[in-house]
Amino acid sequence: MSESITGHKKRILIVTHRGFPEEQVQEIQEMVPAAECVTATDDTVLDRAQNIDALIGCPRFVFKDELLERAGSRLTWIHATGAGIEEFLIPKFIQSDITFTNGKIIQGPEVADHALALLLSFTRNLHLILGNRLEGPMPRPQELRGKTAVVVGVGGIGLLIAERCKAFGMKVIGVNPEWLPMMQCIDEIVPPDHLHRVLPQADAVLVAAPVTEMTTKMFGAQEFALMKPSSLFIVVSRGKTYDTDAIVTALQDNQIAGAGLDVTDPEPLPEDHALRKMSNVVLTPHIAGWSDHNRQRSFELVKTNVFRFVNDLPLLNHVNKQLGY
Repeated sequence: MSESITGHKKRILIVTHRGFPEEQVQEIQEMVPAAECVTATDDTVLDRAQNIDALIGCPRFVFKDELLERAGSRLTWIHATGAGIEEFLIPKFIQSDITFTNGKIIQGPEVADHALALLLSFTRNLHLILGNRLEGPMPRPQELRGKTAVVVGVGGIGLLIAERCKAFGMKVIGVNPEWLPMMQCIDEIVPPDHLHRVLPQADAVLVAAPVTEMTTKMFGAQEFALMKPSSLFIVVSRGKTYDTDAIVTALQDNQIAGAGLDVTDPEPLPEDHALRKMSNVVLTPHIAGWSDHNRQRSFELVKTNVFRFVNDLPLLNHVNKQLGY
């Protein structure tokens, strides 16, 4: 079952710069001896992309029409190790029959931890204390218990953010395009077109939505104006989900109390950008997806999917290329 319908041995190209050292590639090869695992670096993936059936860990900067043309008709599966995949969704790929998988879900624990760390940095005044930004009396710290969190994007990451918010005693409202089953950590689920209805209730808005046509700049001047002056805005997915100029204005005009941003647009921000100078902003350099266990989870997912691929089984973490997630 490890041969294609044309009778050739399935050939899997793994980019080792994407977090898969040679010993892990060897472990995969030993698991599927009837297939052929080959490796490339970021610099050599284009040269090695010919006559492959699968591509794992392709860097975004080489994912262009040329790569797909070199791979040809044999290529039937591509795996992106990260959760964000907007750079991969070029027309030629979207229109193809190539199966696409990515690292969604497995990044849930560390990104959810980071979202709560950003939130707690404000409620416990750590953004003032650790940043030496305190001027005048210390503001009274806030409890999360009894407050309302609006979690935008309730997928593999958003669900774990909701779980953590509920553990702190918060009411949790999820905003998601698909209906979810009733679960203990979410009090209410609403579709994206009800976002404006729930924003005035939010003490904290936590964004874990991917970048799609629907979510690009979904937070702008109108949305920030609907939020409480005491509310906090946390983003751990993509900077393009909010309008950068609009959030600067909202913060300057005290429409919201603070913003914790692991992602920005542009990224990184210019050194002289207004967001870098505000005492009510915490910026982290797109590190929410890093942890001591993430790479192992990524490897286990790839190993499982390679086994499923060579045995013609459905792959895990499938991405709908039309929807963008």
